[in-house]
Amino acid sequence: MQTMSRWSYPVIILILVLSALGVVPHAATAADRNVIWQTGDGYVALVPQDTGKSVPVPPNSHPVSLTDDLLIGLLGSVQVRETMKDKPAPLFTEGILTLISPYLQEALRKAAPGDDVSFVIVGQYKSLMGFANRTMLSSGRIFYKDGKLNLIVGVVKQDLRYRADGRDRDFRLIGIGSRQSVAQGEWSLIPGEDRPFELPRRDWVVFDPKAAFAVTPASTSATAAPVAPAAAASVKKGADKPLPERLAILNELKAKGLITEEEYAAKRREIMNAKEPERTPAERLAILNELKTKGLITDEEYRTKRLQVLSDL
Repeated sequence: MQTMSRWSYPVIILILVLSALGVVPHAATAADRNVIWQTGDGYVALVPQDTGKSVPVPPNSHPVSLTDDLLIGLLGSVQVRETMKDKPAPLFTEGILTLISPYLQEALRKAAPGDDVSFVIVGQYKSLMGFANRTMLSSGRIFYKDGKLNLIVGVVKQDLRYRADGRDRDFRLIGIGSRQSVAQGEWSLIPGEDRPFELPRRDWVVFDPKAAFAVTPASTSATAAPVAPAAAASVKKGADKPLPERLAILNELKAKGLITEEEYAAKRREIMNAKEPERTPAERLAILNELKTKGLITDEEYRTKRLQVLSDL
């Protein structure tokens, strides 16, 4: 019979102690993850709510469907101050949000009330006074409850070169944040001006999607000038808006029950059959790929539109 190593006993004792205390480890392991997406750049997965026997957690309001614009707008509004001496900076870069948003949406649509959505994402951030890029990772868990989106951050911009376990792209040991305890580190999430979220803890953000249309990503430096009511209708109306934006808005109206199935189907046909502005074939195909990646069109619509572009060559 195979004997146990001298390290097995301390590990078993630790597990028994944690079990007796009703503590669930914060990091997602291979056994408890339902992976939605995973590459060397990170992962998105469904994990059980972090709870213990003595700390019951009410179920989430899952599944839920959030539009791409809504999710990017909310997450893009989060800023972080890494130390008290640093200026606030966006928690997520625009590239990271574009990459991860479709997978977060899919996870939220598949999540059960007892699930949270966990993520680890690797990105390039400025360092050395802005003269170089450094590969860093951030992590957290997301869940939707009582009409609000919650984000608990576990790790903020951790430098991969200094990982203690020496495995830069093994994300299983990365903490993803916890309802029960505050994440380690000096950093603190902070709200920008007029941002629609609460900050119950320095690592925990609660968003109110009802204020989503007032949200702009924190990385946007320019502030839009106010528009007079009389001119507002002529700014962006109907076909003047990009096709992805029109479909995203239509999907949101349907998800909120503000339009009927018949109205949705009729408007969708109108949008898909509308005459497109003058664009090059490359631009048309790029938009088409974006629509498919974001799940705004079906595979059949994608193939049909693609054939139309190629037939116009």
